Amino acid sequence: MRAVVAFIAGALGLVLAGEGVAATQPNNMLSTYDARYEVRRGGSDYGEAMRRLELAAEGSYQLANETEISFLFLSDVRRYESTFDFTAEQIEPLTFSFKRSGTGRNKGIRVRFDADAQQVVDVEAEAPLPVTWHADLMDEASLLEQLRYDLAHSDETEFSYQIIDDKGANDQQRFRRMASETLKLPYGEVEAVKVERVRESKKRETIYWFAPELNYVLVKMQQRKEGDEVATLLLEQLN
Repeated sequence: MRAVVAFIAGALGLVLAGEGVAATQPNNMLSTYDARYEVRRGGSDYGEAMRRLELAAEGSYQLANETEISFLFLSDVRRYESTFDFTAEQIEPLTFSFKRSGTGRNKGIRVRFDADAQQVVDVEAEAPLPVTWHADLMDEASLLEQLRYDLAHSDETEFSYQIIDDKGANDQQRFRRMASETLKLPYGEVEAVKVERVRESKKRETIYWFAPELNYVLVKMQQRKEGDEVATLLLEQLN
């Protein structure tokens, strides 16, 4: 179950136009949104998720992502928050936090990005994390915001990003653009571009679908392990 929630919360990301209608955005802006998702497994309800992007008062973006999963007597709630600037078509992270609660051990992390010192600082300890600084480094929560933007504004088929994950460690994630498909979702029928997460191991498979008609909102996501479904995320509502 923990792997299911980590997949949903860590991977979920999107940007869309108001009321779910596609709109052309200037290259120096991201559109804000509020989205709700159903989480299913084996055709049954497994939980729910929300994702919201807002403009902060100082002109930066504030991103919130929460998932709540329940199965029998088990529960898991995870919340990711990120603030960032968007300059020259690139996310520039400012802060990132993660908190997990529910059955089992609770955990969390809060960091800030110091671009001048090229450090990622643990806020609670007020000390830099032992990580490598990369150009265009992002946090795990804002990763798919950048991918959605890149899909909409380039013809590239391969994408690679350096991130800090919810453990405060370096990670590189790669993606490959594939063909378009027509999907029937709780939200309705949409045409979406299929994107796969490129992994060294074939045991895990993560697939995303982004809808060009909805400004490349993420409308579906599925993870499989050794051929079996782990969880499927389906767009239900846009506001």
